[in-house]
Amino acid sequence: MGYIIRIDDRLVHGQVVEGWLKPLSIDTVVLCSDEIYCDEASKILFGISLPFHVKLKCLSIQQTADEIVHNEYEKNSVLILVASLKDLYNLVKKIQEKLPGYKLPNVNIGGIRHIHGRKQVYKALFLNKEDIEIIKKLNELGVLLEYYVLPNDQKIYLNDKIQQLEKIVTGEKSE
Repeated sequence: MGYIIRIDDRLVHGQVVEGWLKPLSIDTVVLCSDEIYCDEASKILFGISLPFHVKLKCLSIQQTADEIVHNEYEKNSVLILVASLKDLYNLVKKIQEKLPGYKLPNVNIGGIRHIHGRKQVYKALFLNKEDIEIIKKLNELGVLLEYYVLPNDQKIYLNDKIQQLEKIVTGEKSE
């Protein structure tokens, strides 16, 4: 019991429902997003995408931080979905404002899609220079980032590969 944090810019989709909720017996999904928190239409769409027995909570980044600080997720099996590295960074900062040095469980990066300026570093992971800088900041805050698409996939520990990722994103040749 407790919570898992996953970065996936699509948030709720078939792979999350079939590949994460069922195998991990997730009973609550938290969408941690200031954008979704304010968008009633998106809340409805995400709600109907989940199995009926899974509770959906659409919370702001601050509300999610407050719930983590107050151990709201300890009695449930919770999947917290954030759409970006920037949202994760903001979540960590808000938690650590109240609980300095708080360590999150390892964070899964499951999917960040291609947009202009991002380069593919793994199958479903595209990053740009801003993303690399955020990864460095998260590393300094003690956040361990793991890339894998599904729970049983081999984990790639991104904190150990920051220089390699940076070279890919900047186009530098590896030695």
